[in-house]
Amino acid sequence: MAGLDPTVKKETGYIAVWTGALSLLMEGVFLLAGKWDLSVLTGNLAGAAAAIANFLLLGITVVRAAAAPPEKRALKVKSSMTARLLGQAAVCALAVGVLKTNVYATLLPLLFPRIGIAFRPAVDRRRGAGADETEGRDLLD
Repeated sequence: MAGLDPTVKKETGYIAVWTGALSLLMEGVFLLAGKWDLSVLTGNLAGAAAAIANFLLLGITVVRAAAAPPEKRALKVKSSMTARLLGQAAVCALAVGVLKTNVYATLLPLLFPRIGIAFRPAVDRRRGAGADETEGRDLLD
């Protein structure tokens, strides 16, 4: 991740932390329910990897689109959205179909970045950062 925009790195790290924490929570729920097996772990890993990769690719796309001519920006973002959605679907289909992972454990991590994003204002408030102060701050101050 050496050549990435610092904001993309930081925000992807934030999403990875949330996805990891929620993945551990999900594993615990499966364990407490007596439904945990290796297919839950492998599904969780596949879904979480797809979710984090999707967010990283989104960040890269936004940075590249911002540098593109104005008339091409929307097309770049729309085509990226389609490709990223198909990529996530392919990863999940392969995980469930070929690796025989748990369907729920594979698909639920795709929602975890949205949960992290929803909690971002509260995290920033707790850290004392305003919305405009978020950029350039360390992930876990």
